Amino acid sequence: MSYLRLEKDADGIVELIFDQQGKSVNVMGDEYAEAMPKALDELEAMKDEIAGVYVRSGKPGQFFAGGDINMMLEMELNPSDQERESMFRSLLESKEPLARLERLGVPIAVGINGAALGGGYEIALSCHRRFALDDRSVKIGLPEAMLGLMPGAGGVVRMVRLLGMQEALTLISQGRQFDAQRALEKGLVHELAESEEEMALKAKAWILANPAAKQPWEEPGYSIPGGGPDDPATQGLTYFGPVNVMVQTKGNMPAQQVIMAAVIDSARVDYDTAHVIEARYFQRLLLDQVARNMMTTFFVQMNQLDAGASRPDGIDKTDVTRLGILGAGVMGAGIAFAAAKAGIDVVLRDLDLETAEKGKAYAATACEKNRRIDETEAEQILARIHPTAEVGDLAGCDLVIEAVFESREVKAAVTKETEAVLGESAVFASNTSALPITELAEASMRPENFIGMHFFSPAEKMPLVEIITGEKTSGTALARAFDLAQKLGKKPIVVRDAPGFFTTRVIGETITQGQRMLAEGVNPALIENGAAFNGSPMGPLQTLDTISLETAYHGMQQRKADAEAAGQAWEPAPESEVIRYMVEDAKRVGQAKGAGFYDYDDNGKKVATWAGLKDAFAPDGYVDIPFEDVKDRLLFSQVLEAIRIMEEGVLTSVGDGNIGSIMGIGFPPHTGGVYQCVNAYGVEAFADRAKELAARYGDAFEPPRLLLEMAAGGRCFA
Repeated sequence: MSYLRLEKDADGIVELIFDQQGKSVNVMGDEYAEAMPKALDELEAMKDEIAGVYVRSGKPGQFFAGGDINMMLEMELNPSDQERESMFRSLLESKEPLARLERLGVPIAVGINGAALGGGYEIALSCHRRFALDDRSVKIGLPEAMLGLMPGAGGVVRMVRLLGMQEALTLISQGRQFDAQRALEKGLVHELAESEEEMALKAKAWILANPAAKQPWEEPGYSIPGGGPDDPATQGLTYFGPVNVMVQTKGNMPAQQVIMAAVIDSARVDYDTAHVIEARYFQRLLLDQVARNMMTTFFVQMNQLDAGASRPDGIDKTDVTRLGILGAGVMGAGIAFAAAKAGIDVVLRDLDLETAEKGKAYAATACEKNRRIDETEAEQILARIHPTAEVGDLAGCDLVIEAVFESREVKAAVTKETEAVLGESAVFASNTSALPITELAEASMRPENFIGMHFFSPAEKMPLVEIITGEKTSGTALARAFDLAQKLGKKPIVVRDAPGFFTTRVIGETITQGQRMLAEGVNPALIENGAAFNGSPMGPLQTLDTISLETAYHGMQQRKADAEAAGQAWEPAPESEVIRYMVEDAKRVGQAKGAGFYDYDDNGKKVATWAGLKDAFAPDGYVDIPFEDVKDRLLFSQVLEAIRIMEEGVLTSVGDGNIGSIMGIGFPPHTGGVYQCVNAYGVEAFADRAKELAARYGDAFEPPRLLLEMAAGGRCFA
């Protein structure tokens, strides 16, 4: 069998070896479905002649990747009743090989030598004893919920019986993944080994020593850890769990709701019936649009991004070993920590040594907060950060990231000063959220080596980097910035130069709509809840509080000055008047000062909406507006701007847009991102709804030409 092979050793132990040909990892697709039953036929025929089975991978450093997502995406989303029932029978059949394996009648051990996620870990769960390599490459868990799915090959049933309802629910619904050490602590594996050879020896020794091995739930007197659904100890979970899930997800994430039901329902029945229930719930999610959205973006498009789809072709992989950072504030210090953690030597420069040292202290605090970093590793990380006030210390850096004040003049000054000591091939990157890169590059001696790298705060945690190419930026500079972002563990998206780039323009639209509705007299609670029910992590008013109303005010003042300098009349928009009032009249400038659209306590925690908003913007009472319109104004404004950005050629990758909108600015993840959102809604229907909103609320909702052309041509974003 090309997919797997069986090899019997001198002790009578059969190794069941997964080694899918032509694939870098083993997956649960058609080849698995064909090969596994045949392998079980052979094992069952020889079970009286063997001592046990050792399950392992034939691929070094790779165990099993899980289900074939591409195959799932090809399934019909709205099958007929007959097709649906046929699919269900196929799902039950696909579960049977693992059931046959665990009840073979001989001890079954597994050796996990790499990632065992999703279907890969479900294979491991069907074995009686789980061994794992004590290596950072090992990742163990059931992350299907992160793709809008749930385990479908016995993962729910076995995890509930292994760990209990509460623990299983937490791990499965959150899609938790663990390294080998944490997996051991959680009870997901039984033993660790230092090498694959030691792991095989340990597993085979265990097999020979435990000829009557069974699953825990097969032992006499077994009961589910922590109790079943009817036990008093689990009543809180059983009765209030579904409500809590609905409240937390606002009904936008079906996977978490279905997983809750599957955990409880599968615990109520016998083992075999539980597998039938799991299959039915799995099918429910497999045919759900949200799962399609999330599989498309977080699997297909994410894999394309990770493979370098937006990286220029024909340029060898680069490696930054010495990184310069200008500015030791929160952003610069966060980048410095991320780089040092990735093994890069960092020169952290500020105007004086004391400030630079504070940046290193920020990294020290970050080490303390990260429970995965021990004292030895923390010392190594901090030893790589070299604070300085001397520009000459930047000599020898492969790349320098400027993270200074968002001012053209300040950025120009540090660019000239720094480039004077850098080598000819060094790349200079500006961490700006909105200033045009081509314009900033005018201060550079080597504009072909000048690029934008927009990190998001806090830089050590936020996963996205928006890379911006100027008119003269070379492919070599782009490749080096892209490779650095990946080395830092970030997801890099690539956009062309334009004011606001991609993320700032998109998030700016929903912030604008929030202020505009406030100016219209809409209840601020309705505005913020509209965002929450859309699935956004933060409402537009709180978002602006977090960014700072002062920042928005200064931007407004600059636009006013630019207009007057050009001899144009300045007519403030309604949202501009909101900002002016909040800063000039109310003296409320945002979270950092404890007062904005919200009141905040001394620790910066949100307390309540500012009571003065009603008197300021709705003295005669709040206006009545459909809640659906509130939600759509906040969501559609972002999507339509993203379509305009693509129409302008600022962004060319649908995947970059989807991933960037979710990871950078908190666009609702269940939609799959700004472009997948349109696909799921229906392109023509989306354009029609945009026209309705435009008729009621203005030109911001007029469908862009690209959207209308796609609707007319029956095309979608791909």
